Amino acid sequence: MAEALAADIKKDILTCSICLGEYEDPRVLSCYHTFCYGCISDHAERKVTSNRKFPCPLCRQEIQIPDGGLTQLMKNFLVGKTKDIITQQQARQTLKEEQANVAAATQAIAQLTLSCEKHPKNELQFYCEEDDTAICGECIATEHSGHRISSVDKIIKMNRENIQTGLAKTMKTTNMFKDAVAKETAGVTDDLLSQTKIITEIESQAEQLVKRINCRKERLISEVNSAYDVRKKKKEANNDILEFHHTSLQSACDFAQQLVTNGTVPDIMVHAKPLIKRLAEMEKTPLPTPDTPAQISYTPGKSSTTQLEDMLGQVNVRSQSPLDVRGRNPIPVAYSSRLKEHLEPEPMQRTYHILPHYSPGLEVMLGKVKVQSQSLLAKRGAYPRSAPHSPVFVDNANCVHFFNATLKSDRKINISGLAIDKELVFVVDNKNNSTKMFTHAGEFRTDIKLDNPRDVAVSQTGQLYITSKESQCVEIYSTRGQKVMTIGHRQLSCIWGITMDKMCNVMVCDSMKKSILEFHADSGQLQNTVRLKEFKRPRYITVNSVNKNIVISDLDRHCVHVLSPFCTLLYQYGTHGSGRGELSSPGGVCTDSYGHIFIADTGNHRIVALSPQGEFIRYIATEDDGLECPTALAINPAGQLVVAERQGKVKTFQYLR
Repeated sequence: MAEALAADIKKDILTCSICLGEYEDPRVLSCYHTFCYGCISDHAERKVTSNRKFPCPLCRQEIQIPDGGLTQLMKNFLVGKTKDIITQQQARQTLKEEQANVAAATQAIAQLTLSCEKHPKNELQFYCEEDDTAICGECIATEHSGHRISSVDKIIKMNRENIQTGLAKTMKTTNMFKDAVAKETAGVTDDLLSQTKIITEIESQAEQLVKRINCRKERLISEVNSAYDVRKKKKEANNDILEFHHTSLQSACDFAQQLVTNGTVPDIMVHAKPLIKRLAEMEKTPLPTPDTPAQISYTPGKSSTTQLEDMLGQVNVRSQSPLDVRGRNPIPVAYSSRLKEHLEPEPMQRTYHILPHYSPGLEVMLGKVKVQSQSLLAKRGAYPRSAPHSPVFVDNANCVHFFNATLKSDRKINISGLAIDKELVFVVDNKNNSTKMFTHAGEFRTDIKLDNPRDVAVSQTGQLYITSKESQCVEIYSTRGQKVMTIGHRQLSCIWGITMDKMCNVMVCDSMKKSILEFHADSGQLQNTVRLKEFKRPRYITVNSVNKNIVISDLDRHCVHVLSPFCTLLYQYGTHGSGRGELSSPGGVCTDSYGHIFIADTGNHRIVALSPQGEFIRYIATEDDGLECPTALAINPAGQLVVAERQGKVKTFQYLR
């Protein structure tokens, strides 16, 4: 007990803050911090200024070196005496158990009497008011004769009361600074959060601008391609007409020449009259005047720093009043300058203002394509968007492979989502709360358990984005089944279909909100929300890789809507029914590299193929081909159409020659 108490006292009272050891010849500075004489001497020697001052190692208050040098610094007799008593008590082990805590021991030390340095056998019982020092009775006779002498107990009592009064007042200021420090510390955290949020908003806005610039660029390039495609086709048509007339004329001339050169009398007599008439008619054949080709040009836009600043937004810095430093006690000079440096700058409230998601300024800056035609057949703006040359569809699409996604542990199954990458096929089975992974050959690898999953998309980096109706968010997993992050929490409600575009954005259909919500794939930040006013129950979604159009199935309207990259409605396909041009509860949608649109016509048990412009091409497979309740679609790396049926079969069709 005594050893533990001694250790506590040494740690709390007898430890020098410079050497971290017990005090050796403790000296107290004018700021009332105590250090070893050797430690403070070394410190002062390194830090002394030209005016013989040095900063306190703890509070940085400037200390004036006494005229007689550092040896004149006052000794801390209380610390020295405490050290001696602890040593004596440890040796005798007579320290009482009731003082077994630092506070009690310190109080006991305060009651100890001190001996006179000059007369060690005498106690310091008196106080010389003229010399401001404690003395013994023998000192009065030898050195302080005739001075005003008081009882040291009386002076100590008076000084204690004065110190307590001053301490109470100073503690108010101390607590005020303590609260200010806590407030500033909390403010640093708030500033970091605010700074991060603003930077994220700026980066997001910049990404939006880059995305829309790229969309505008692709649109301009598409317009150029479309215009030149039409121009090429018109030239081909003109050439066909000229070739036809030339062939007809050449054929008649060749026959006439052969008849003149090698014809017999009977041949000439038989063909002469009608041939002469035919030649006379053909002689008058007018040369067709080809349509003047459309003049295609590009007018660059005008860009300026001001326009870019307007679109990217601005940071607003609103100043507030300076921090009010209150308190009547003066701040020591040594650290008042440091406080001034940190407290005087005015706190600033930063906000960042951004643009709407679409700005017509981009079109002005990037320019436009002009197509001016002098022909009635080439009206400006009438050209369809171009797409890669469409290959030929086979008459009857062949099911080249299939497997069953039902596992032995599954009692029932309900397939609602499908995605494919180079190695795996990902099948969403919401009946078993599972997203299953298969090889392309149909070999089961593993699955991810998630409450009520609905659809899945896979990124180029191999991450799975799974919509969960139960948790109302998008869960991101690695293909090894490790959870990466969650996006859309508290931003989504009744979600279903999901897809990704080439800009690394995740697009989610929310049936309850009748909206498309667009998130950044990496950060999970909400980029855009598009209200679908004409929709009843948006279900599945995909982005056409050729023209960037957005294709969405509408379960209750029994149709498919196609939106432009700017989310304006271009057209819709289907009405309720089972005939051509009709759909029944359409499900999954996908597009291939040629821009063809494929629709899972679930209620009619068939797959519909459309052109990029939404024109019906053919049925890829129907109920007659054994297709039953197709719900989800995807194109595999070989360019084949993969169809997932509700009851678990996954079929692959070769639909092109």
